[in-house]
Amino acid sequence: MRLQVRSFSIAKSGNQDRENEDAYQYDVERGLLAVADGASDAFESRRWAQTLAEAFIREPPPQDPDLLQQWLAAPIEEWKAGINWADLPWYGAEKARRGAFATLLGLIVEAPAVDPGLPVPAVRWQAMAVGDSCLFQVRGQELLAHLPVERSAEFDTTPALLSTRPEYNRRSLRGLCSVDGECRPGDIFLLATDALSAWLLRQEEQNAPPWRRFAAMGEEELGNLLAELRSGQEIRDDDVTLLQAYIGQDGPNATDGPPPAAGAGTRRGRKRARR
Repeated sequence: MRLQVRSFSIAKSGNQDRENEDAYQYDVERGLLAVADGASDAFESRRWAQTLAEAFIREPPPQDPDLLQQWLAAPIEEWKAGINWADLPWYGAEKARRGAFATLLGLIVEAPAVDPGLPVPAVRWQAMAVGDSCLFQVRGQELLAHLPVERSAEFDTTPALLSTRPEYNRRSLRGLCSVDGECRPGDIFLLATDALSAWLLRQEEQNAPPWRRFAAMGEEELGNLLAELRSGQEIRDDDVTLLQAYIGQDGPNATDGPPPAAGAGTRRGRKRARR
């Protein structure tokens, strides 16, 4: 199995890249991808989103709410250690105590062990999500699976979020979505934050599937499309992050993914979803 990944992250209109509160990380060799979306009205949520994405790649969390609560202890301490508490004004310290918040979406693609002379086994994948950053599994023009949001009408401004406050997470983790499945060479996974995810689902619902276009889309084309959608108020003006993960094949019949798009970044690098 060969995994190729493209990454795009574009700040909301009028904001600088440093104000983008989305985060992503991936490790192609280990088949790990993560996207996190920081809540814009909370303290240092950009840092929290980055910490969560990095923690997923370092050690993917267990898919059990109680064990995931334990897993969160380390990134919470890491986030706290990055805050210069002594220099915060009183109002900043109070906001910090209320905590930072972010969604988290993670994907694990498991490369199978291959025995010479035997059929190549299926590639397994598993994903977890808290919040409304979404994963889409696409084959050609067909959407095979998506999670955690089922319909575009379900997007709202108050998704489940992971927090730097453990007591808050006890409630949020009730919304943990965990899904697994199989994929094959040629499949593409899209991991997207909420504004783009809502538009993608809406296109699917309107029988205008955008999957083939997005599978090969480069950074400039995505930027132009977002500008058009924002201008027409077809998409919420928010930070947008997209990871495209292409499943290729090793060996004499190796398949290559879409050609690398100019400007694409790299880092470490329809079935109902079963909950």
